Amino acid sequence: MLKDILNVLPQSIKNEILNIGSKDGINEIRLRVGRRTLAITSKIEVMLSHVATLNDILDILVKISQNSIYAIQNEINNGFVTINGGHRVGICGEVVLQDGKIKNIKNINSMNIRVARQMLGCSDKLMPHMINDKEFSSTLIISPPGCGKTTMLRDAIRQLSNGVELLGFYGKNVGLVDERGEIAAVNMGKCGLDVGIRTDIISNCPKSLGIEMLLRSMGINIVATDEIGSKNDIEAIKYAALSGVKLIFTMHGKNLDEIYKKEGIKDLISQGYFENIVVLSNANGPGTIENIHKLGKYKMEVI
Repeated sequence: MLKDILNVLPQSIKNEILNIGSKDGINEIRLRVGRRTLAITSKIEVMLSHVATLNDILDILVKISQNSIYAIQNEINNGFVTINGGHRVGICGEVVLQDGKIKNIKNINSMNIRVARQMLGCSDKLMPHMINDKEFSSTLIISPPGCGKTTMLRDAIRQLSNGVELLGFYGKNVGLVDERGEIAAVNMGKCGLDVGIRTDIISNCPKSLGIEMLLRSMGINIVATDEIGSKNDIEAIKYAALSGVKLIFTMHGKNLDEIYKKEGIKDLISQGYFENIVVLSNANGPGTIENIHKLGKYKMEVI
């Protein structure tokens, strides 16, 4: 699971990571220039002896860009780079603005490497709530950062694509817009993570454009993407729903009250675009299902 990350780390950090007994449970590796590196697992935070340097940061950037930092400039400007395996490398530094837009981030001084994990079957408890009378009901999954919504989404896509025999649900054509490349982890045309046999993927494309492309060309039944929220996202979702396509998306939020404050999302919910809203937390580890709101039935099931 950590192979792609270990390949870009300086040797001294790599050696310490390999010596951590719970290395398979590492969720994040944080480097801050002049401070000791941290490895964060699902249960503890391990402070390594290695003190990060600017050379470490530059070395990692060179490796993840395959010796061409210019090639990942747009991703750097967005504040993160996605590497093989779907792992996300977040960055901080001095922002250079031009006409109100980020032109560059220079003198990068910290990194947060978030480990992408495939947990086959993690959406098993969720599937009976999303599939009713052998049909999928449009679903929005919300949680704060780090609570497993992308992992849950990935596994739900896999099951919707493959089919769920126990529920009498036959696999559907799923269109996935993987804007940051961390859901399916496509590299050189090959999926690094399992998103099902009937899933078509558009990577590294704005969600709104990707949704429109899938609807026009791929004959999909379900459209999926991660972390919606912009005005363009909202319009694309409405277009998809009015085209007869079911929806499964995620977004940041702690609870229903919090996402209702986001006007575009509030409109989608009040106008009936979603039939289920699933709230995740980290209470019993990432992916803990806190609430499932069944819209239109005015009830909430707590799991």
